[in-house]
This record gives sequence, C-alpha cells and structure tokens, in this order.
Amino acid sequence: MKRILTLCVVMAGLLALPASTPSAFGAANDRWAVEPSGPDGPGGRPYFVYTLNPGEIFQDTVGVTNTSDRDITFGLYATDAYTVRGDGGFAALRDDQEAIDAGTWVELPVEEITVAAGTRADIPIQIRVPIDAEPGDHAAVILAADSELEFDEDSDGLALAVRQRVGARVYVRVSGPLDPAIRIDELKVEHATPLNPLSSGSATITYQISNTGNVRLSPNLQVKITGILGRDIAELSPKQIEDVLPGGVIRITESVTGLPRFEPLSASLEIVSPEFTTDSSTTFYPVPWITISLLLLAIALFYAWIRVRRAREIGETEIVELPSPKELTV
Repeated sequence: MKRILTLCVVMAGLLALPASTPSAFGAANDRWAVEPSGPDGPGGRPYFVYTLNPGEIFQDTVGVTNTSDRDITFGLYATDAYTVRGDGGFAALRDDQEAIDAGTWVELPVEEITVAAGTRADIPIQIRVPIDAEPGDHAAVILAADSELEFDEDSDGLALAVRQRVGARVYVRVSGPLDPAIRIDELKVEHATPLNPLSSGSATITYQISNTGNVRLSPNLQVKITGILGRDIAELSPKQIEDVLPGGVIRITESVTGLPRFEPLSASLEIVSPEFTTDSSTTFYPVPWITISLLLLAIALFYAWIRVRRAREIGETEIVELPSPKELTV
C-alpha cells in the first residue's frame, strides 16, 4: 500500500527584497509571487506595514503574480507569523495551526483564485483591528498556496506530497504604550583545554535573548572578551538580528580563539537598538586543567615509585645478628 506524506513548504522564506529595488517581488519562488499592490499595481513596498488604532479598519491590495507558463489555482489566506525559536527568522504558522492574532485581522474576499500564466491578480484586502487589540506590534502573512500537490515517490514506496506556499509579510502596530525590551536569558562560555599549556586558548560562547516587550526589534549584538583590569582580549564581529517579534526567542553560538591561559577572563554581551541598550557578562577561567591534572598525576606516580624503590632497598639490606648476652660474659 502506498504511503503518502504531505509536506507544506513555504517558498522564498517569506523574505522580501529591500524597498530600494522597486521591481522586486515581496516574496517569490520560480513560479509565482505575492506582494503589496494598489490601484496602479505594485508600488515597490516590500511589506504591508500599518499603524492603526484599536477598532480601525484599513483597506489595501495584495498582488499575486503567476510567472509560470501555465494557469495556477491558488488557495489564498492569512495566518499569524512568529520568530523561529532558536535560529531566528520570520515564519508563518503551519496549515494545521490556528491563527489567534493578526492573521485573523486580515479579511480576503475569496479563498481561492486562478491566475493565468504571465499575469497578475490584484485582490482587495481589509485589515480589521479588534477594539480590544493590545498595543504594540503584531505580525501576519498573506499566503498564496498552490492547490495542486506535487508527488515524489522514493524507493520504499513513500510518496512525498509537496505543497508550496509563498507569502507577503504584514506588520500592524496598534496604537498605545510601547515597551521595547530584550532580556538576556543565558550567557555561557565553554573553553577548550588543549594539552599544551603554552598554546592559546579558544572558547564557545552561547547566549539566548528574548523579546519581552511589545515592539518588533532588529538589535545589534556585540560580544567582547576582557582580561585582568579590563584589558581588551578579543572583540567578535557585531551581529544584527532582523525582526525579533514580541515573544521571540533566539539562541546564538559564537567562537573565539587566541585567548590567554592562566588568566581569569570576562565575556560580555551588549545589545544595542534605537530604543534601548542592555548588557550581561560572565567570568571564566581558561586554565588547562587536563594538563595540570596529568602533570599532578605524573608527579604522584613518580613519588610513589620513589617510595616503593626505597622500601625495596630497605628490605634488601643485610641484617647483622648480634651476639647473645651469654656470649658476651667473660
């Protein structure tokens, strides 16, 4: 019996090209694209970005362009977006997950549309912000999914059904108090311990950050290593993390080499964004404990060998028998 596994693939990673490229699609694969549009067609917007009040309704247009050589029927719908836990990145909920936030605010007039080869369909959309919507940033995705599954059967008879989705990002900022905040949950350092105590050390630095506020952020991260009295040891390349949505959690691992040995070191993480600055630090000791342990073991074995050798020498010493008292009597 043939087994079928359905795989839903979000193509183009929902990644939009910068607005400085007006002819670029908001998101696209090799057959279709989804992008903000308008009465005169696409205007170069990479995303749908709004600032709206609770209870406000805003109308816009989404364009679905069929760049292939055949007509395609698409399922058209919206869902919530989130920051991928751990690795980061902007992603849409799976089809088996229910939207509960901004994905439910996007209203579309149709659930399915057929777009002829080489043409674009402009579909009106409506953003309806609930009256009780919480202030801050909310994210959604408008998706166009190919209604026809593509099948690929492997040697074991497992048929893989691939459903491709392409989506345009929707950012809605609800008016009200804003609270941009990032918390550093963990900052850990694991240092390598090579056998050669004279060699330079290396370390792996891991840290986790969480967006605990209500504003999407793209912070800059900088890790520095300092020694005694704040002596500069190493400065890692700065990183910028794009679009950390409220509630998003990202875990990052970096490596550093050329560290001195036998000196307490400090690893510090500084997070800078236009809204705030925060930092955290931890101290570690890149001492070659394995080398020291082996050296101490060698010293202990040498000392034990000396004691055993001395004991043997004492045991082999000739014993001289003293004469008895009677023999000493004159």
